[in-house]
Amino acid sequence: PVLSKPRILDHVWNYDFGGEVNVVESYVSYLRRKLDYGVTPLIHTLRGVGYVMREPR
Repeated sequence: PVLSKPRILDHVWNYDFGGEVNVVESYVSYLRRKLDYGVTPLIHTLRGVGYVMREPR
């Protein structure tokens, strides 16, 4: 399933988090550096929609 940035914020930091959506972008970038180093990307961005994880083929 595709996860939008606000949905990720709600599930990870709960509704009372006062941060901005760019917090999600920062953490996704961090995860990509850790997970995707030298391999097929696992996390994909769907512009205007959110993020999706796909298994490498």
